[in-house]
Amino acid sequence: MADGQFHIEIITPEKVVVSDDIDTMEAPGISGEFQVLADHTPFLSGLRVGAVIYTKSGKKTAVSISGGFCEVQPAKTVILAHTAEPAGNIDVKRAKEAHNRAKQRLDTPGKEIDIERAEAALARAMNRLKVAELH
Repeated sequence: MADGQFHIEIITPEKVVVSDDIDTMEAPGISGEFQVLADHTPFLSGLRVGAVIYTKSGKKTAVSISGGFCEVQPAKTVILAHTAEPAGNIDVKRAKEAHNRAKQRLDTPGKEIDIERAEAALARAMNRLKVAELH
């Protein structure tokens, strides 16, 4: 690990999505966005649906997450995410279809429609589309 870098891991229940030494990271905390640098003061934060953006040697990489938790230590940051998908891996067609399905459910709600679940699906789809644009 180079001076001024720290290790990041983004992990889902299925796999390790990212494991790398990086320069900076930005994440969508439940109380607002935050940035992490090497030798950061330790803390824990819940995460909301959003983009984790990290920089290594001047190159930015975005990862769509659907919430979770982040533990920051001086030399390592670990994100435990419900789901995580690097921008380059996002299937835009599938994300648009999910967006349209969720929007349709919200536009024509019935007794069998779980509004909260449809709103969460819409937020995840919109985030995936936004992160895909960053690639």
